[in-house]
Amino acid sequence: MIVVRAKARKSSMLSTGVLLLFSLSGFSVFWMNRKLAAFQAEPFGSVMFCITSMFGERSQDRDISTIPFAFVDRPHEEMTHGTLDIEMDNLPFIATVREYSTGNKPTTNEETPNFYDMLDMFDCLPTGNECFECLNTDAIERGGTCQQCQAQCPCFCQALCKVRPPPKPLAAEWKVTRPSASKEADRIIPRIIHQTWFEPITKEKYPKMSLMTDSFRQSGWQYEFYDDDRAAQFLQTHFPPAVFEAYDALLPGAFKADLFRYCVLLIMGGLYADMDILLESNLDKLIPPSVGFMTPEDVPGMTIGHAHCLWNGFLAAAPGHPFLAQAIQNVVNHARNRYTSVDYDDMLCPNPVLTIPHRSDVLFTAGPCILGASVNDVLKRHRQTSFLPGDIEVFPPHGNDITGNDLSDDPRSLIPGRSVILKRDWIDRYPHRFIWEEMNMVAALTNIPDYDDRPKSVGHYGDTHEVFKVYGLSGIYKDTLRANVDIAIHVVI
Repeated sequence: MIVVRAKARKSSMLSTGVLLLFSLSGFSVFWMNRKLAAFQAEPFGSVMFCITSMFGERSQDRDISTIPFAFVDRPHEEMTHGTLDIEMDNLPFIATVREYSTGNKPTTNEETPNFYDMLDMFDCLPTGNECFECLNTDAIERGGTCQQCQAQCPCFCQALCKVRPPPKPLAAEWKVTRPSASKEADRIIPRIIHQTWFEPITKEKYPKMSLMTDSFRQSGWQYEFYDDDRAAQFLQTHFPPAVFEAYDALLPGAFKADLFRYCVLLIMGGLYADMDILLESNLDKLIPPSVGFMTPEDVPGMTIGHAHCLWNGFLAAAPGHPFLAQAIQNVVNHARNRYTSVDYDDMLCPNPVLTIPHRSDVLFTAGPCILGASVNDVLKRHRQTSFLPGDIEVFPPHGNDITGNDLSDDPRSLIPGRSVILKRDWIDRYPHRFIWEEMNMVAALTNIPDYDDRPKSVGHYGDTHEVFKVYGLSGIYKDTLRANVDIAIHVVI
């Protein structure tokens, strides 16, 4: 109803850019004031009860810190290898997740607007071939930012980063507790490999792809394979329902696999590898005990100096890693609230380079670009800060004045070991090599010609890319129903 009324009077509101900004800003403030009034109307006692309940539950966590989420309130005899999908003896070696309500979940179904809604309300969405061509260009001097595309996208560029959507209510906080023990005390990343596909890979059915997967099976590390059913069971066992809600809402199987890999690594740790990767190195040497995170750089943004995407098809991490927690938080919140490409534009404020989210929109839902943005979140950098091959500098030199008190609430202090970015090296399109230059090692290969004997899917996730439209309106989500709330995930010692 609000949308209809706003559109009915849009002609008068769009007479000048000043009136537009005033109208959009006023809408945002109006919505936030309504939410503040609703929160203040809550009985003080109920708010205090929520707070004391949170602390009360946290004090009890010491006794159940090794129990997966789904079994906290269930009889212990229900925990078996079959129901957990892991050996009972391995419980001390996994991270666990606990959920605490903030008491802020709305009591009505009123939608909280995304940036897309605010633009659509005033007919300010980027439209027209000239606008999209300007936003898509990889020649930074010709476009790619609103400074260069103001003439082609006037209304959109007037609003971007100047008018922000009101924040979603924070409905819950999740606490990730790291494993209480390690199988190898001196190793940060456990020696476990994870791969997922909708069905098992056999030499008879997939003679070429089985060569890829066997390179990992024969590595000497523990090997875990997850078909669709096992992946879904894993998410429902180890996470609050919001994770599976996001997983189930995503239509492309590749996006589901993106979210799953962050989740399985957060809980178990180890190495995740796509099915089309050929291992080329000794994993014990490639991932030494001192490394806590490793992944290759990715291509988007390289030609314009904003290579902030991290390729997640070869991803190693310690269990309970803050980078993974942040990635899950971002993917779950965005998927449950049905983000579009213009919502990713807003997410990258201030001063977003729009070439990347418009050329590589499909990589922001759950893939490499949201992983890179999430790592930058934890590092307290702009989400489009570039990554270079080698070690990530967690605390830059100018941050030496950080005190111990500051570190207590700083997620960077919880980053374990070294964080290594592998170099992506390729000639033309084939193959792509991932190299750790310091060790002079080729880690793995992908994009190998004629390797792929997988059946051609009815729809590839790349087909959801939009050239002259807003991405995210079709082919991404199973419906348009939004959660209208956010969750926050924190790693604790």
